[in-house]
Amino acid sequence: MINKWIEDSVKLQESKNSVNNFTYQAFKHPLAPPYPFPYKFLINQPDKCKNRKPFLVIMVLVPCQDLMSRHIIRETWGNESIYDVEVVRIFLVGLPQVATDRNQYLLKEESVNFGDIVQQDFMDTYYNLTLKTLMGMEWVTKFCPSASYVMKIDSDMFLNADYLIHNILYPDLPIQTNYFTGALFKNSGPYRTTSSKWYVPKEVYPINAYPPYCSGTGYVFSADLARKIYDVAQVLRVISMEDAFVGICLFRLHISPRTSSRGVFNINKLDYDHCKFRKVVTVHHYGGEELQKIWTDFWAKKSQKC
Repeated sequence: MINKWIEDSVKLQESKNSVNNFTYQAFKHPLAPPYPFPYKFLINQPDKCKNRKPFLVIMVLVPCQDLMSRHIIRETWGNESIYDVEVVRIFLVGLPQVATDRNQYLLKEESVNFGDIVQQDFMDTYYNLTLKTLMGMEWVTKFCPSASYVMKIDSDMFLNADYLIHNILYPDLPIQTNYFTGALFKNSGPYRTTSSKWYVPKEVYPINAYPPYCSGTGYVFSADLARKIYDVAQVLRVISMEDAFVGICLFRLHISPRTSSRGVFNINKLDYDHCKFRKVVTVHHYGGEELQKIWTDFWAKKSQKC
């Protein structure tokens, strides 16, 4: 069933080449983000990886107007200078929906000050998270091909990148290829309830099951997959559930996400405990001042034994 949908999806995308863009968009479902489309980088960091070989690129998906989250992430787990390997941080944003001129001006100022904002010209909405993720794949492919690994993560997360680097990726070992891991979902399917935040209509994805995929809250992959996922996305019909869509891309590439150790990638919130958090990569629902507070304690006790 999934193979048949992929074949039909490829045919649909190929039909774009035989009709003008207006006609093509006219028969797309409103919950199927337009892609491929010549989205342009409005704010970019093309030289961020110049003369560097980052071991890890951290791509943070964050609403464009959420300056506070970006500020706190820069001071906590997104601080590139605290790691003993080369780490690059970027924030992925779309176009502001409100106070557009002012928010766009502030984004440009922030980019000048911190050099970590990447933006393309699609609206910054929940249903365009797939476009954000593909923008990140495109950015790594075109502007950071020297990277070894990439972490895609949401902005409301606790991230223990030290544990990821030294207990899962291992800088002293050869770089893996076709590597993808996170909180793995198997035998999961689309929500059909129209009121659901995760609603996917049958017109967009008619099958009642997704291929295996990792939760979009935070997953890690070898950088070679950025190009492969970006390339295969050009011939597939995009769905708005970005993590499931990345799983579809991997299925098309005949690559299976790897199962991680239980409790390492957490999609739910856990009560903060320093010793427990030393042995995880991600914990969901930590942001703002709460993230700042626990990070201060976590980092201060970094060298303590548990």
